[in-house]
Amino acid sequence: MRRSIKYLVISISLLIVGCNEEMKFFSLMSPPDTMKVTVSTDEIELNQDKRDSIALTFSWGDAANRGAGTELTYYLKVDVADNNFETAIPKIEIPAGLRSISFTHKELNDMLMGWNITSDKSTKLSAEVIAVVSKSNVYMKPEISTVDFNVTGYYVQSRDLYIVGSAVNGMDPEKALKMKEVISEKKYVWTGVLQSGDFKFIKDTTSLYPSYSRGASNLNLVYNTTGNNTETLFHIDNPGFYVITIDVEALTIEQDFPEAAYNQVWMIGDATPAGWNITNPIELQKDPTNQVAFVYTGTLNSGELKFPLENTGFFECDYFMPAIDQTGPDGDNRIEYVTISQAATHDYKWRISNVGIYKITLNVYDMTIKFEKQVSPQVPDDVPFKNIWIAGSATPESWNTPFSQNLTYDATATKGTFIWEGYLKAGEFKFPLSNTNGFECNYLMPTVVDSDNLAPLSQTDVSFVANGSPDKKWIVAQGEEGLYKISLNVINLTISFEKK
Repeated sequence: MRRSIKYLVISISLLIVGCNEEMKFFSLMSPPDTMKVTVSTDEIELNQDKRDSIALTFSWGDAANRGAGTELTYYLKVDVADNNFETAIPKIEIPAGLRSISFTHKELNDMLMGWNITSDKSTKLSAEVIAVVSKSNVYMKPEISTVDFNVTGYYVQSRDLYIVGSAVNGMDPEKALKMKEVISEKKYVWTGVLQSGDFKFIKDTTSLYPSYSRGASNLNLVYNTTGNNTETLFHIDNPGFYVITIDVEALTIEQDFPEAAYNQVWMIGDATPAGWNITNPIELQKDPTNQVAFVYTGTLNSGELKFPLENTGFFECDYFMPAIDQTGPDGDNRIEYVTISQAATHDYKWRISNVGIYKITLNVYDMTIKFEKQVSPQVPDDVPFKNIWIAGSATPESWNTPFSQNLTYDATATKGTFIWEGYLKAGEFKFPLSNTNGFECNYLMPTVVDSDNLAPLSQTDVSFVANGSPDKKWIVAQGEEGLYKISLNVINLTISFEKK
């Protein structure tokens, strides 16, 4: 025990003596710059149209030899000049054996944007090559070589990309469809119907090249500068609505085939043939070529409409409504899903002003609506009447003038046939042949009437009545209300009433 204490006292004494000695610091000298890094140009103005082209190249020689058993690894950093590389890009390791590195116009412009540098002014940058001793028994300071240069960036402008091929409008580049640029020059999206066939992507509508086509798999793109016999196009076996997303930097592609979240959609409103009769709404048809679309083609009258998502005979249900109340066919195309609880205070509707035949397409994937007014067929010259309206208390517009419920010429039916589809209430109606002087016009009326000048819907013979006198009309009796298709032939002077 006494021997242990003796050694402890000696150790403490030596420690005290050591602490009283002056400490010595050693300074390692930085090795001289033997690499002499250079830049291919010390002043460059970047160009977006040359985004993938080399803008400049840094080159250097070997660093000084650090002796046997040592190895060197080279790195490069770039920063705004006179900033001590405190905001430099992450250092880049140079592959073994290389003594140069290049940057494209886009890569340099991205650096400037990362430093929030205004794109239209020249900025002085510094590059630093660092030769680090990566294998040594002792620490050695790296050798460093720097060079300054000036760069003027550009404001990133949108660059178009198109989809072309037999799956869309054929291989004519002028008929290619424009994609949506989500991230400038990088990410693009296209949504629409693809048919069975092939497709690829092109940069403009004047040539099929340069292009992006199928790479090693359906998940990859390959960039083609010119046409060649090895180009492989993407192929569609299952036609329908697709969402195509491509990344031209990562050279990747996603092809989504979404499913509809709704199985049935109906339509009501005084603009529709059903009127506001919720017990007999118009059902839209599922588009056979587009799994997320519902379609209606037929007459729309002056008035409002909305889309119930249930057919229960009650107004209390969920709806599709416009984002803005009273939106017209050419207005905001957004659809909003409105729940049964919201509908009571958020009862928005579309407004139709121009009567005619429309094709309505509801896309329930991107929640948009499209109204396409169909061009009315040309009425042949030898058809005696060119314009016909329906008016009366049985019709959606009752006896209001000017008349808004017009019949449409049907070129697919027997020559001289005009049609009208809509809801007839209990009441009376007749067919004016002019819409300029109120009720003072010629009419088409039933030929055979009762003592009250009324004819049932079973009366199919029609007569021309000048100036509307005597005033004869058809009558919709109680219990006959409903959705009808009326076909009126002005050559044979016959009429038919088809209840839906």
